[in-house]
Formats: sequence, structure tokens, C-alpha cells
Amino acid sequence: MGSGIQDDPSSSVPASPDAEEQAILWTIALRDAPADIIVQRQFQAWLTADPAHGIAWAEMAHVYDRLGDVEPAFAVRAPPAPKARPTIHPVAVAKRPRAWRGAAQLAGCTLCLTCLVAPSAMLRLRADHQSGVAEVQKISLADGSVVQLAPLSAIAVDYANGRRDVTLLKGEAFFTVTPDRRHPFRVIGERATITVLGTAFDVREVQDEAHPAFVGVEHGRVQVALMHGRPHLLTGGQAAAIGPAGAIQRQAIAPAQVAAWRARQLIVQDEPITEAIERLRPWFGGMIVTHGSALAQQRLTGIFNASDPVQALRGMARAYGGRVTMIGDWLIIYSQD
Repeated sequence: MGSGIQDDPSSSVPASPDAEEQAILWTIALRDAPADIIVQRQFQAWLTADPAHGIAWAEMAHVYDRLGDVEPAFAVRAPPAPKARPTIHPVAVAKRPRAWRGAAQLAGCTLCLTCLVAPSAMLRLRADHQSGVAEVQKISLADGSVVQLAPLSAIAVDYANGRRDVTLLKGEAFFTVTPDRRHPFRVIGERATITVLGTAFDVREVQDEAHPAFVGVEHGRVQVALMHGRPHLLTGGQAAAIGPAGAIQRQAIAPAQVAAWRARQLIVQDEPITEAIERLRPWFGGMIVTHGSALAQQRLTGIFNASDPVQALRGMARAYGGRVTMIGDWLIIYSQD
């Protein structure tokens, strides 16, 4: 794996206000690179910078003991915690030991992993075609139509009984459709069904309720039938963002920019930076965590190299005052105050 914690050269990493969260992050970093001297030095500097850090680290070790885990090779003895002045309280209130809070966090992580793995297994059962991280996959269908899957995308194909239906289960796909007036080609998404006779267009499925679905037409015509509301006709150079409850926002788009991910480009035009980061996630094999109240209000315009998500995020950070921190090779924290 990588070389531990790395910062954007243009910024320094501020200390988290929560020493327990820092201790958890250091646990991850040291497990990821146990022999990295730089990481060890950074860890020692953090450990001795504040007595609270030593207390938090000691509690993490205590959690490992309670869970029956062996002491990791990177274990470092924390400096003795300062003795607290005894205080007499009129009423004794029972509290859950702080160490068990860490155990609860670890149990929560296990539950989160279960919640992530189960949908992934279900997706594999439903999908006929599925792409991996940073993989652009090209699929030829029985009628000669071609589907290009963006990274971490999946489709199910139904060509039975004269149908030409493709369900976009996850992610984004570009369709080049063979004309057949007797058998319309349909792409079925969560918020809309797109029907065409012969055209080339891009569809991005919703990632969650907060983000819109998207349809962009390179050439030809498509009809977008919403789950709620009237249908809309889009032609070449037109696009639509489909929000919750059928809210639709039409926009112009240069045909050459439709599905720019095929050329491994991320083109962002006056979009919230949070949406741009969401579109980068399928290109990165680990986790991207965002932090900061200003992110939701920050809007972004630019062209970024999707095949290098770390540099893309650093480009966003330099242009818009953000900060990128890497922990190992699989965790990126993008923060903006």
C-alpha cells in the first residue's frame, strides 16, 4: 500500500477537534503502512502534541483488548495520562465506559460493511453487465446497438418478445442505438424512461435522493417520460437534469461533451462541488470523504482528468480553497471551511 498520510503541498492538515476520531484514523494509517518511517514520525508527533491524544490512543488499545484482538505491530505506548483532580459530585450518574464507545464504532463499521456488501451482491444478481472501478466497458447488444458503461455502472438487458429494454441499475451509460421503428429502444431508470428510435445519448442514474439523474443527447431525438409529470422531448445538443418528484431542468450541452467520461474527462459546468466529487468516486478504488459546511454552496466549473482522481481533487482544492488529505492509498479527505 501507500506511504501513509500525505497532504496537498499547498496546505497543512489541521488537527481534528475530536481526538478519538484522530486515533481511529491513525489506527487505519498505521495498519496500512506499518513499516513507513515517515508515518511513524508523524504519529509520534501527534501522540505527544496533546495529552488528550495519548488518552484516546490508550482507549483504542483497550478496545482491541476487549475485542480479543492481538496487539498490532505498530502499537506505541502512550505517555501516562495526567492525573485528574478528584471531584465530588452530589449525584453519581452511571456512564457507559468511553472504551466501549470505540467498540461501538468498530461494530458500526462492521454493520456499514454489511450494508455495503449486501446491495453489491444483489446488484450482481440483477445485472447482465457490470463495470469495475475506473473501467469503461463496451457492450454490443443483439440488434447491433452499443452500450458503453462508465466506471462502477450496471445494466440489465431485456430483448425478449420483441422488446428492446435496458434498465440502468447503477451509474452511467452511453447508448448508440440501431434504428428500428417497430421496436423502440427504451432505457429505464429510477426517475424516468427514455425512448428512442435511433440516436446516441448518455444517461446517468441517481446516486441518492440528493443528486439528479441526467440525460444528454449527442445526436437524434429521445423522449423522456418521467415517473411524475409530462414527457419531454430532447434533441441533439440538449440535456436534462431530473430531480426528485419529477422536477426537470433543461440545459444546452455541446455534443462533444456528452459522456466525456468516455475520454476519461470530467467536465463540470457551474455544478455544486459535491456533485463533481460524486462523479469522481467511481474512478477511485477507495473512499472519498468530504467535510466542511462550505462545500454545499461552492459551485465549480472546469475540466479534470477523471483517470487521476487524486490530482483532479487537488486541482479543485487549489482553485476553490479546499484541502486534500490522503491516508494510505485508499482514503481521501476533501475538506473546505
